[in-house]
Amino acid sequence: MASDDVREVKSRLDIAEVIGDYVVLRKSGQTYWGKCPFHNEKTPSFSVSPERQTFHCFGCGKGGDVYTFIMEIENLDFREALERLAERAGVKLQGFTAGNHVSSVSRGNILRHALDFFIKSLNGVSGEAARAYLTRRSITKEDIQRFELGWAPPSWDSLFRHLTDMGFTEEQMIESGLAAQGTRNAYDRFRGRVMFPIYSATDRIIGFGGRILDGDGAKYLNSPESAIFNKRNNLYLMNKAKMQIREKGHAILVEGYMDAIRCHLSGYTNTVASLGTSLTDAQAILIKRMTGLCYICYDSDSAGQEAALRGMYTLQKQGVSVKIVRLTGGKDPDEVLLHDGGLQMFETAIGSSVPLPIYHAMLRKADMEIPEKSFAARNDLFDGLASLSAFDIAPHIEKISQQMGVFPHELKKEIETRRISQSDAGTKRMPEDDFVEVAGIPDKNSCLEPDDLECMLCSMLWESEDLRSRFSPEYVVPFVKDEILQNMVSALLSGETPRHLEERWRQLGDRRSLELIARGNGIIAREGIDADKAESIAETIRRRCVEERVRSLNTKLKKGIASESEVQEHLKLTRILKGGKFGT
Repeated sequence: MASDDVREVKSRLDIAEVIGDYVVLRKSGQTYWGKCPFHNEKTPSFSVSPERQTFHCFGCGKGGDVYTFIMEIENLDFREALERLAERAGVKLQGFTAGNHVSSVSRGNILRHALDFFIKSLNGVSGEAARAYLTRRSITKEDIQRFELGWAPPSWDSLFRHLTDMGFTEEQMIESGLAAQGTRNAYDRFRGRVMFPIYSATDRIIGFGGRILDGDGAKYLNSPESAIFNKRNNLYLMNKAKMQIREKGHAILVEGYMDAIRCHLSGYTNTVASLGTSLTDAQAILIKRMTGLCYICYDSDSAGQEAALRGMYTLQKQGVSVKIVRLTGGKDPDEVLLHDGGLQMFETAIGSSVPLPIYHAMLRKADMEIPEKSFAARNDLFDGLASLSAFDIAPHIEKISQQMGVFPHELKKEIETRRISQSDAGTKRMPEDDFVEVAGIPDKNSCLEPDDLECMLCSMLWESEDLRSRFSPEYVVPFVKDEILQNMVSALLSGETPRHLEERWRQLGDRRSLELIARGNGIIAREGIDADKAESIAETIRRRCVEERVRSLNTKLKKGIASESEVQEHLKLTRILKGGKFGT
């Protein structure tokens, strides 16, 4: 890949804007802060510096530049991240030839061409039945265009032939989930279905969902799991809803494509849909990045209610406050919102939504009154409540105890007993744990945190050519303890440019070096340290190193085991410390 491409893409992007698609950021001074997307935290410790174009989390230690972030958050290699960001920046990459495009680019292109084909098919002769179906569902032509709905003809290979004519291979079609391998030939995976394109949160097409109109087969069919599409990590319409979720301060979660579309058409543009009935941890984390409050509005049948309950606990576990919307006037949001007065009914349902502890108790109340079901129902409720924090339960204790017919103090005691039981079960040691522990002892240096002063000095040298010219390698390098930082300082003070170092690290797949630069940037931003403090920081690092050596020599002198050369070294270092400033 051409290094010019890497620099050009990076120069056109604002790292805060890119990361802002994934994390709610708030500006403080010159730095943005938010909750880290790479680990669960309550207090924001994730910093983004637009000035230095780096990010760093003081909680988990992740850090780097815009490429590092996209590679980590989207699970991409560097070339895929470069292509993704180049598309966003509007940069045409020069460092590729026709033969070396990676598969992700081909997948992205092929999905876009497939979408164009589906849209064209919906408007063609074969799409008449699909158009009639959408009309019956009160979807207008404008709505179809807004949500890019399409039609997969019932033919076994119409899309296959179309993409073949465009130059795509059978392997690419199968890999992208558009075709499946038959006993003799490949065939279209989606046939006779109304098509819904699925986009990632960053507005990149990653797959499709299809609703069958006639014949056998699953009612809904999604693209198969692949390197580019994983339904566990995505939510339908998140690309359109993310800004509205942030602005409104909450998300609305529904089950189906049509539910999500109807909510958007009715003004609830902060609505997303889970790609299946069970909400996953990854989807909950995606919601958490946008907001701390979510209203779940699943179907009102028993399956929908149970799915809503599971989803509530999944979200709550990730730190999202959850309320359940109980619908009247229809089984799902699409049906309710199409009624006369549906908007008012839906708004009323949201306004009277129920928090998780109350909803769970309401859902189990009927079974608790049936002798043969009561034991299992109570166990399920108690286990669920015990998994929540005391702060989540406390406001609802009295109401739940009334529903169960027990005193509040009895309910509290039972929940606490379950909580202790769950805690014991989670921490109970098994005999084999001892063997795992011994085998997994890390290298003693691998868990040492890099020194803050060393990170800051390295970041300052990285940013300023003038500063690099004011230090000799001998003045700094021997006193830097962290091996990676020591090598970096040595290279910078020996004349290597940050640009060349960065290129070499990328070629070697070295993320740690950029991570340490970002850490230094984060500390500088957090503490408000100016670049003119670099000499003072270097002086402190040197003095600290000498003081540590003097302490070590003192120990040897007291024990009478110091050599003659160590005695002389002790005298020299003691004079240096007493004299204040070091010589070079």
